[in-house]
Amino acid sequence: MIDRATFTLAKTSYRSRCWLNTYWKDNFWPHEFKVVKCLERYVDVWKRFICYVFRVQHFQTHQQQDIYNLRLGSDQTIMMRHVLYLVTLLQREGTNYDWNPDEGCDGDDDERGDSDYEDDDDDEDDRRTDEKHINEYDRVETEVHSNGNDAHYDMNDGRNESSINSTFCLSSGLWLHLSEAIFQLSMMFWTYQEPTGDMSASTIIHFTAVLGIKGPSLTFHPAHSSSPKLSALMWIGRLLFLEYAVPVFGYNTLELAWPCRTAYSSQPDRISSMRSKYLLRGCYTPFGELIELKAFAKSIVKREGIPGNLTWAPDGRSFTIGDDKKVFLSEFCETHYKAVITVQEQVDEMLLGWQPDIDVSAIRDDLTCRKAGWSFIDKTENNLADIWETLLHRLQKSSFRDTPFTKSGHWNPETCHKYLSAGVELNKSAFAAIHFRASLPGRGTEVTSIRYLNSKLSIRNVFFYDGRMIIIISYNKARASNNYAFYIVRYVPIDLSLSLLKYLAIIRPVWEFLAETMRSARHDSKEFFFLDPHGRKKHLSSDQASDILRSRTQDLITPWTLSLYRQAALAIAKRYLAKLVEKSNFYYPSSAGDPMRVFAAGAGHHPRMLLTTYAIDRALPERLQPELLEMYRRLSNIWQDWSRQYYQECCLRSQEDSTGINAAMTHKVCSKRLAEPCSLGRASKIARTSNAASCHDTGQTEYADGFLYNAQYQILVCIACESMIQPGQKSFYSHLNKLHRITGLACKALMERFSTYKLCSFQELAIPREKVRPVPGLAIHTAFKCNVCVKTSGKPYFTLSSDKVRDHMIIHQLGVSPMAAEELGMFQTCCVQTFSSAKGKIRYFEIE
Repeated sequence: MIDRATFTLAKTSYRSRCWLNTYWKDNFWPHEFKVVKCLERYVDVWKRFICYVFRVQHFQTHQQQDIYNLRLGSDQTIMMRHVLYLVTLLQREGTNYDWNPDEGCDGDDDERGDSDYEDDDDDEDDRRTDEKHINEYDRVETEVHSNGNDAHYDMNDGRNESSINSTFCLSSGLWLHLSEAIFQLSMMFWTYQEPTGDMSASTIIHFTAVLGIKGPSLTFHPAHSSSPKLSALMWIGRLLFLEYAVPVFGYNTLELAWPCRTAYSSQPDRISSMRSKYLLRGCYTPFGELIELKAFAKSIVKREGIPGNLTWAPDGRSFTIGDDKKVFLSEFCETHYKAVITVQEQVDEMLLGWQPDIDVSAIRDDLTCRKAGWSFIDKTENNLADIWETLLHRLQKSSFRDTPFTKSGHWNPETCHKYLSAGVELNKSAFAAIHFRASLPGRGTEVTSIRYLNSKLSIRNVFFYDGRMIIIISYNKARASNNYAFYIVRYVPIDLSLSLLKYLAIIRPVWEFLAETMRSARHDSKEFFFLDPHGRKKHLSSDQASDILRSRTQDLITPWTLSLYRQAALAIAKRYLAKLVEKSNFYYPSSAGDPMRVFAAGAGHHPRMLLTTYAIDRALPERLQPELLEMYRRLSNIWQDWSRQYYQECCLRSQEDSTGINAAMTHKVCSKRLAEPCSLGRASKIARTSNAASCHDTGQTEYADGFLYNAQYQILVCIACESMIQPGQKSFYSHLNKLHRITGLACKALMERFSTYKLCSFQELAIPREKVRPVPGLAIHTAFKCNVCVKTSGKPYFTLSSDKVRDHMIIHQLGVSPMAAEELGMFQTCCVQTFSSAKGKIRYFEIE
């Protein structure tokens, strides 16, 4: 139902979607209604509503009023019974033809472990939790994020959504009947109108009151927690009303068929009539009431403020965000240092040891040139346009990671693909280094879509100014704080600027040449700095950026995401950098000795008039003059100097004091790179895992460099991932190099050791059917076990979700509710493990 409605949304014009998103009758709001990133969470709220009303419908009419204080209408009850009838038919059909009892022992393929290193783009729970609790108010629907890279953002979004949903097709049979019946039931709730005008009798409004109650404590949620749920209901309501007004496909399975949009002579008039009746502020409809409830919640939040989410330690060396996300300043600064070192090492590796003579201080750039495809690389005096060809000639006579680039005068595909993979990793490392070191971090929407080449519609973001690389981003939200300049500038450190210059001018063109030669280039837009690793989108996405930060900080107590790092960086800046920033305002100087104030007085102008109207430098954009650049340069320098000073005074000193401990841990290859100091947290985790393994069966396992060989099951377990590694040289190399970034001799030594083990592939593994002792090294989960499957088929069914086990009980047709099944002991909790945590390979078995 939701997919069908989103397809209709993608096929709707931009102006109609703007009107749909406007809740005033005549005032047009030029911000379109479109698919949100948290769509899954929004849909979950509507699923909860549907489940809730069916739970209420299970009771008699007088019980509905006594227990839930809700009375369903007769038409709604009839429609719900029809839906249940269709569900019964589908269950019978599935039982007779599709359902296989053997699937019970396979667990849930849609459940994934912590170390799911398959290539997929599924959202992870921790990221959704971060976005919900930490950065909720960065996504207020009235905010408009347009970073200048998407100059025609509104019109382009519609075309993109259309292309994404172009493959949608209707289901058939009973599924189509059920989908359209649920949609009709949903619209019954949304189009409800009370003759007295009192909307408290609406089922949807009643459900909003239920959402405001905390289940365990039976207390009320604060206003800031209720607003996102109201936003979810309002978004779903707008989507369903659009489908109700102008559906792309007709609803022909209903008793009274609903025509498709082509049946209406004017689709805008049809949408306007629906808006006027149901979606405007002040309407006597559930949607009109939701608008008022949300406005009331926002007024409370504005009055009370957003609740705190950060706690500093007494010594000021660490703080906790939320309940359990702990950040140490030593880890913070050490990660900054490692990010730059990693980029420098990867650049040197991809240059094959060649050190080109490039003086970053001599690079010249034109910050006002808008020629498509142009950048500082094309400027004649920089001598960078053809320098990449030198590296290309070197490649033809060299080897990379022990294999030559050419064979018999032709490119060696194996070596080229190694080089291309290394380029993807370097691109990821470059993003992490810039995000960490340049300055205070930006939002995911702005930092992932940086261009280093001009496009036909937008100017680039990467420039060189005053001997350093700078990142200039146009961002509307900052205009109120920087004199409506529309610009945010971040200065990259000199050493990192040089490495990134080599990457963009030399390595990137060679990488693109080899990608085209190997026909593996899938990027339509090469002007973006940070590319999608999978080549599916034009540039890096926010989710992929969070994954990059998480992989670079997986050895920390709390791995970072975009939102977590942004919160941490701003917390540090407010506490430690506030005293370092000089109190000066270029546009409103207050001191009589300020040069700008003196010059303005002599000319008879206000200082702001002098700086924004007279003597404007043509070499810079109009709203990005030297005074504003100086402010951003100071901010970047303060950020980088503090990080470097804290690292030298605290991190290096603590390493010198604990040389004995570090020396004992240096052989642990679970750390990311051999050149980096081993994390004590990771070392202690390895030690704990090793001790736990020896407690179970010291004769069964062999511990070596962070990996466990289990002779009983003939599997190799990665302690850091808490999962087995699939046998094979390709799988070994992919796991060590891509996941843990173990390269060179260390990777080769481990692969040679792994090849000596007798290993069993995942397909050949015998999944235990009975309760067994825990397998050392594998993660232990608390799961739910269906006892009915054990009695009927002898094969257990496991799942980690309490909701899924209750849904599973419906398959057995026991004639009892899921809650009663739990009381009767038809399912129970237990401890389980799985050999592999990769998606599609999760097979749980019970342990003692």
